[in-house]
Amino acid sequence: MTEDGGKIKIRYTLKQGKGETLSSETVQIFPISRTITYLILVSTFITAAFLSAFFFSILFPLFLFGGIFLSVWVLWVVHKSRKSTQAEVIQDECPEVKDTDIVETKTNKMES
Repeated sequence: MTEDGGKIKIRYTLKQGKGETLSSETVQIFPISRTITYLILVSTFITAAFLSAFFFSILFPLFLFGGIFLSVWVLWVVHKSRKSTQAEVIQDECPEVKDTDIVETKTNKMES
């Protein structure tokens, strides 16, 4: 099988009874002219480029806003956990009052 200018040549051998015959056949790859083939390929490429640009213009902002939302959410969770951790540290530092006694003192100087 060889390829010459858009045509494929196929050579094959047929066995018919006692003798063998060698035959060859030429098949054209594109039954239409090359100009029309290139026009179809170029228009297909342009259509694919426009479709890919269209879908990219839709998906890129979605991924962008999704990433922004996710990063803000993570920062909020980290801030919230740090704030709760600081509150726990403050509670641990303050002593807990379990029992109290009332002590009366008089500050009136005339009674003394």
